Amino acid sequence: MPRDRAPARWQDPGLDEQALAVAAGVRGALAALGDGGHDRWIAWFEPLLAVFEDGDVAALRTATRRARAAYGAKDSVMDAWPDEAAALRLRDAIDRLQRALDQRAAPSH
Repeated sequence: MPRDRAPARWQDPGLDEQALAVAAGVRGALAALGDGGHDRWIAWFEPLLAVFEDGDVAALRTATRRARAAYGAKDSVMDAWPDEAAALRLRDAIDRLQRALDQRAAPSH
């Protein structure tokens, strides 16, 4: 059974742009968290970077959910990240990407 018959990620410039914005935020997170020795969060985000840079849509869906899960109520990357504004910018970029993915998945009428 075919997985996703929708256009490829690069054929949807808005989706691609959102994913690349998240990739930029993840690169910033890796640098900031690496300086602080937060190995747990480095291990959390590092595998996601390649997906946000060039992953297919199915991989983006999974990576987006995983990245957003880093902002938990009781256990959050916000507690480790020294730049709260940058952490919030990444969270917001992740949320925008999730909305773009949801719109793409919604049946058109």
